[in-house]
Amino acid sequence: MRSLILSLAAFCASLAVVLGVSFTAAKAADVTLLAIESAGGPEVKGPIAWSVVKVNKDTGKPDAKATIAGNGPRLMAQLEPGQYLVTAKLGKVESSQAIIVGKSATTRSLVLGDPTKKTAAKKPEAGPPAQLSINMKLSKGKSPLKEAVLWEVYTYEKGGTDSGEKVAEQKSATGQFSLPGGSYVVRAHYKGTKADLVIPIEPGQSLKYTLNLYAGYVKLTALKPKKQKTTAEALNWQILRLRPNAPGVYELVTSSEKPDPTVMLREGRYIAVARLGNKMWGSEQIVITAGETTSKKVNLKEGVGAPEVAAAN
Repeated sequence: MRSLILSLAAFCASLAVVLGVSFTAAKAADVTLLAIESAGGPEVKGPIAWSVVKVNKDTGKPDAKATIAGNGPRLMAQLEPGQYLVTAKLGKVESSQAIIVGKSATTRSLVLGDPTKKTAAKKPEAGPPAQLSINMKLSKGKSPLKEAVLWEVYTYEKGGTDSGEKVAEQKSATGQFSLPGGSYVVRAHYKGTKADLVIPIEPGQSLKYTLNLYAGYVKLTALKPKKQKTTAEALNWQILRLRPNAPGVYELVTSSEKPDPTVMLREGRYIAVARLGNKMWGSEQIVITAGETTSKKVNLKEGVGAPEVAAAN
C-alpha cells in the first residue's frame, strides 16, 4: 500500500510538470467589508450591493471587471495583497473607498450614509464623569507606543470630525481624560500623521482604547539625471495626497529636508516630490501598506511641471 501511495504521488508530480500546473498555497487574506451610517455610527443593515475591483499597481487604475461582488449587509472575501476599490450601494445611496489588503485577515468599514439625513450630535449628559484611557500602536501586531503622542479631544458635532469644540489636550504615550457623557472625537498627532477616532461615552464609564494608526514607512532616494545620488544641498521632500483638490492643488501631508529620509505614513497612496534648489524636481507615486517598509527612487529633471502644493492640513 505504501509503495502504491508513493507511486501515485510521483505520478501526480510528473503530471503537474507536464501540464504546467503549480500546487502552491494561496496567499489570499480573509477580508470582511461592512458599512456604517457615519463615523463612529451604527452598522448599516440591508441588501447592500458590493463591488470590489483590483487596482492595477502599474497604472493605478481599477480593472475593467470586478474581482468579487455580492449582496448583503456584509461581504466576506479572500483577496490577494494589493489595492482595491470597494463600492457599496443601498438604494440611491452609494459610497466608494480605496483599501489596501496585506497578508493578514482584516475588517474594513466605509461610511454609507444618506447625505440628506441629518443626525443629531450626542450632547454631554448629566451624571458622574467617564474615565477614558487611550494609547496608540502603529500597525497590527505592534506594541503600544512608549513615545509621547499629542492627544486632542473635541465634542462630536454633525457634519464631520472637524466641527466640534476642543475640550481637552494632553501630550503623553497614554492619554487619560475625565469627560462627561457624550460623543467625542479623539485626535492623535504623531510624527506628522493625524488620526481621528469617534467615541461615544456614557456617564460613569471606564473606557480603554488602542488606536491603530495603520502606518507604514517609505525610504526615499533622489537621483540626478546621470543616476548619481544627490547631496543634501537644498534638497526638499514633500509627500502629497494622491488626488488634487477641486482647484487642482495638491495637499501636503508631510515634508522632510533630509537627503534620504525614511517617512512614516498612514496606509494609502501618495505622491513623493523631490526638489533640488529651484531648477530640478521629480515625483513618484508611493503605496503605503500598514506594517511594511517600501523603497522609492525619484529621478530628478530640469524644467517646469512640478505640482502646485497647498499648506499641510
